[in-house]
Amino acid sequence: MNKYWGRSSPNAATETMARAAHLYYVLGLTQAEVAKRLNITRFKVHRMLTQAREMGMVRIEIDVPFTERLRIEASLIETYGLSAAFVCPSEESDTISLSAVIGQYASGVVADLLRDGLTVATSWGATLRALANSIDPGTAQHLTVVSMIGSLSTRSSQDKYEAASVLADRLGAECFYIPGPILCDSVEAKRAIDAQSVVQTAMAKARNADIALLSVGGTEMSSMRNALVTGDENFDAVIKAGAVGNLLGRFIGKDGAVLDHPLNTLCLGIGPDEIRKIPVRVLCAGGPKKETAIRSVLRRGAATILVTDEETARALL
Repeated sequence: MNKYWGRSSPNAATETMARAAHLYYVLGLTQAEVAKRLNITRFKVHRMLTQAREMGMVRIEIDVPFTERLRIEASLIETYGLSAAFVCPSEESDTISLSAVIGQYASGVVADLLRDGLTVATSWGATLRALANSIDPGTAQHLTVVSMIGSLSTRSSQDKYEAASVLADRLGAECFYIPGPILCDSVEAKRAIDAQSVVQTAMAKARNADIALLSVGGTEMSSMRNALVTGDENFDAVIKAGAVGNLLGRFIGKDGAVLDHPLNTLCLGIGPDEIRKIPVRVLCAGGPKKETAIRSVLRRGAATILVTDEETARALL
């Protein structure tokens, strides 16, 4: 590996950037070790190293696969107007699914975003459950975690997709739930649950969160089907009506908008259009069956950061 150093303006910001680049490229420290040495976050280290390359402070000759991944991340940011994008390998195994791989990778990204006292709103699903199980417990203190959709279930099959309680437990955070099912039995039932003060408190906290953790269901909507949220006939009907996936329990079309469909009137929790005021929105999703849904969500501007796998990233571009 060949490295070439250039000159930059002598100010504190560029000095820190140069130090980060030296520690990482010359001394071989990991990004986590660089972050600890400089008392900054790994997320900031990642951005500094990228900026150092863009400024010509560091020019590196590296193997093609790694170069290509950096190019893909930059292209995702430019194409979809993101603040950051992170691409992980697409390899999975018989015991570790792609959702789990993405979730584990995303846990490091999210950990770098956390600060003491923040409120984190989360959806549900296998990817976010894996993220919650993998996050560093000592990341930050005095955090609040709140679920953005209904969390009450009598079925153990749904528990393996629930992320809020796991995330709160890992982070030692206070947790707020929306005590009700993801899909209510009727509009009247939804209205009655919405009227409860505990539900209004939880949804208000979710709307005003600092960070939102999102995932999407694809054309098979396997998590919702496996959790028996509703019957297969309803899933088949909503797909025939144009659904390409689901976000926050709502069925969305190719444009990323919530479909005008009876099932969407039964969903408990805050919807995709209500999260726009949350400043950091991390979408963690991947896989060929989710490609169309991910693209529609990104084009809609629902996410500010994307964590996905390499094959999905290529397809999105």
